Amino acid sequence: MCSTLLHKGTIEAIDARRRAFIWTGDITCSGGGGGQCKAAWELNKGLLSKFVDKLLQAPTTNWQKWFHLMYGDGCTKVHLGSGQFTSFWFDHWIGPQPLADLFPALLSFCPRPNITVAHAYLQDQWIIPLHPRLTSVASSQLSAILLALANVALLPHVPDRRGIGVDLQPFSSRGFYLELWDLPYFSDEASPRTRSTIITAVLWNVWKARNSVVFSSLFPTAADTRLAILQDLRLWSIRMRSPSDKAYLHEWCSTFDVN
Repeated sequence: MCSTLLHKGTIEAIDARRRAFIWTGDITCSGGGGGQCKAAWELNKGLLSKFVDKLLQAPTTNWQKWFHLMYGDGCTKVHLGSGQFTSFWFDHWIGPQPLADLFPALLSFCPRPNITVAHAYLQDQWIIPLHPRLTSVASSQLSAILLALANVALLPHVPDRRGIGVDLQPFSSRGFYLELWDLPYFSDEASPRTRSTIITAVLWNVWKARNSVVFSSLFPTAADTRLAILQDLRLWSIRMRSPSDKAYLHEWCSTFDVN
C-alpha cells in the first residue's frame, strides 16, 4: 500500500474486511456512530505521498542511495504534465540531465532542494527559491535555467508520465531489467545465461535488503548486500552446466570481492 496504487476492487475488499473487524453492529463504520474509519484509498494515497516525499529527499538510506544511483542519472525520464510529482532538481524532465547535475552551483543556493516542478511554477511564471547574493557562477546558471524554462508551461489537469529510456516505456520490473541488460558492465564473453544470473542476483538481494529495513528494522550496509550477492552467485554457479559460464561467474565475483 505504501508503494503501489491499489485497484478499486482491492480497495473495496480491504474496506469491507476493516468494517467487519472494527464494527459488527447494525451501523457500519462508514456511517454515523460506527467508529468512523478512514477509507483505504485515503491511506493508500497518503502512504504513496509519503513514499514520494522520501524519494525527493537527499538520499541517506541504502535504498534511497540505490534508487538515486539507478534513476537519478537519467535512466528514467518524465513527460511533464502538472509537475506535482516531479522533482525540480533531481528528476530528468528537461535538458540532457537532471538540473541538479547541470547546475550544481545554483543548487547549493536553494534552501528547498526537494521542491516539485509545480512548486517552482507560480502564477504562470518560474520562481525558484534561492538564497540572496548569488555568486557569479550561480547567477549565470540561473540565467541559463530561466532561458531554458521560458517556453515551458505546466498542464494543471494532466498527470506527469514517467518512463524508462528515450521512448518513456512504463516503469516496470521488466523495463528496468532490460535497461540493466544493456549496461556496459558485462564483457563480450558474458553469455545471456550469466548476464541474466548476475542481474537477478543483484535485484534479489537489493529487494531483500529493502525488506529487512521495512519489516525487520535491520539496516544492512552496502557491503553486506554486496557480500550476499557474491555468495548467491558462487552458489548458483554450481548449477551452471557450461564451464565457460561457471568460469565467468567466478571471475566476475573475484572482480567485486574486495575482502
